[in-house]
Amino acid sequence: LNDLVGVSGTPTYVYSQSILENNFHKLDKILKKKLGEKQKILIAFSVKSNSNIAIINRLHKLESGADVVSVGELKRSLTAGINGNKIVFSGVGKTAEEMLFALDAGVLQFNIESISELKQLSDISNSNNKIAPIAFRINPDIVAGGHEKIATGGSDTKFGIPYNEAVNAYEYAKSLPNISIVGIDIHIGSQITNIEPFSLAFQKIRELYNTLVS
Repeated sequence: LNDLVGVSGTPTYVYSQSILENNFHKLDKILKKKLGEKQKILIAFSVKSNSNIAIINRLHKLESGADVVSVGELKRSLTAGINGNKIVFSGVGKTAEEMLFALDAGVLQFNIESISELKQLSDISNSNNKIAPIAFRINPDIVAGGHEKIATGGSDTKFGIPYNEAVNAYEYAKSLPNISIVGIDIHIGSQITNIEPFSLAFQKIRELYNTLVS
């Protein structure tokens, strides 16, 4: 570390490539084991957790995708080599310019936080002769997370579509031009070390899925 500081100065950030790769391979392996080799799987790295282009590029070489919350993160992911069809655009407050840039980049999907955001995306897509693939971020009313400020799945949170409004939201999305519904999104919090909240959340999302396809 002292030698690196002598070359680079401070501050210097040092990452373990082997740990990064091993963690990715572990997650990839268990998903394939649980879902089957024929099931298409995309692990999308959360760029807001570390936007270092070298990190994103290394994950790209492992065939990772990217989850971004701004046009800056989207551009960094593209620069690192990740194709638009492996990029998920999440986050609140997407601007019209960001939506159009993401449409032009051919992102895999937009994770939509509100009906107003959905309507704006439909208008922009329609005006530019684009089809926008979307998934609603559904709030399953499950509280979890290392701290109340990062617990985003409870009924009183400002994020996402309330679970009891999800069906109506999807029905509305079906009525809008240039919108393609491709999935369901959830994010219940950060620093969760117990599997139970995830299990409860996925049970509710499965019930929602069954209702939507019935």
